[in-house]
Amino acid sequence: MRVIDRFDLYMKEKGLNDNRVTVQLGLSVGSIGKSRKEGRDLSKKSIAKILAYYNDLDETWLLTGNGEMLCEPRVNEEELKPAEEPQKLSTPSTIEKLVDGICSTEAIIEKLVDEISMSHTLVAKQQEQMDRVLTMLESERADKGELKKILKKKLEGSLK
Repeated sequence: MRVIDRFDLYMKEKGLNDNRVTVQLGLSVGSIGKSRKEGRDLSKKSIAKILAYYNDLDETWLLTGNGEMLCEPRVNEEELKPAEEPQKLSTPSTIEKLVDGICSTEAIIEKLVDEISMSHTLVAKQQEQMDRVLTMLESERADKGELKKILKKKLEGSLK
């Protein structure tokens, strides 16, 4: 059994899903599912992030399968250090960036839909104009044909 398989068991136990874990750990989107799908294991960097964040997950069990899945929560070394400087809260999270990207994409799509609608209207107007021109040309041709017939009859009549 691979590390990813054991981590899946932990995720199931804790009610976690790929999206939540990806956001919590700052992993690239889809990396967990990709590991599963491609039959490869998690990177050492991902495993380190998992063990640092989920401090009740037993490291030995995750890496080897030996022992119990859960352990007493480990104390994070960062928690033991005195607070130097509060983290900046202005840094947008991955979710906020994704939401902003979706909103801007949605605005672009709406603009494109409007432009397509305007293009359809312009094409319809051009088609109407073309139909009018064709009708006028056909009418003119018919008028010329009638004129020819009249002239031909008069010419024939005058020759007799």
